[in-house]
Amino acid sequence: MLSGEIVVCIGGSGGMGRGVAEAALELGADVVVTSRSAGKANEAAKELGCRGEPIDIYDEDSVSTFFERVGRFSHLMLTAGAVGRSGFSETPPGEAERFMQGKVWGTHRCIWHAKDQMDQNGSVTLITGGYSQVIDDKAGHVHTAFKATEAMAQVAAVALAPIRCNVIRPGFIDSELWADMSDDERNELRRVEADRTMIGRIVEPIEFGRFAVALMQTPIVTGAIIPVDGGRHLSVAS
Repeated sequence: MLSGEIVVCIGGSGGMGRGVAEAALELGADVVVTSRSAGKANEAAKELGCRGEPIDIYDEDSVSTFFERVGRFSHLMLTAGAVGRSGFSETPPGEAERFMQGKVWGTHRCIWHAKDQMDQNGSVTLITGGYSQVIDDKAGHVHTAFKATEAMAQVAAVALAPIRCNVIRPGFIDSELWADMSDDERNELRRVEADRTMIGRIVEPIEFGRFAVALMQTPIVTGAIIPVDGGRHLSVAS
């Protein structure tokens, strides 16, 4: 149980982060969800029955003042990251830098400013994805950012001990991230991705969230990189 503990979900207003927030609330945690937009954070918090706060992970002052407002807490889940083109050969350096800033250095900012506010028996959980294992020009910066994030997590597990730091590699998780697709396109993506798993279906956000919350409560695991994708990582990449 997480009763009496505070769980901070950076990016928790939607998608996987929202699944984590819901799972933590199920176990009695006090939860903080965030978005770059204060309105979106507050709207999600109202729907979930928790606290909402704005944060811009690109901005040092925003990150610093966010954790000052939060105060002491136990667990940090960070699902926010960069968006934009990732193809190595098509992405100009300035755009690539912003992509890396959002995932790698945004993650670093959050961990660095969170560490002095965290309980020593707490945890940090990051996400990457299957592209950390796939080298593809069309997702070159995703691969680079994910590998760097996984390395950072293991460094943090050593540097911040006994605070734990782990990484979850999700597969396709059906969320509003894909909301710009048509219904037919989204259904086809669901079908294709379900066929690539070992369980014959895709992972739901709440299932991802319950695993993340279980990891928070497992004091013997740190520095781990764990696929949570229904066995998708066992399929041949295509």
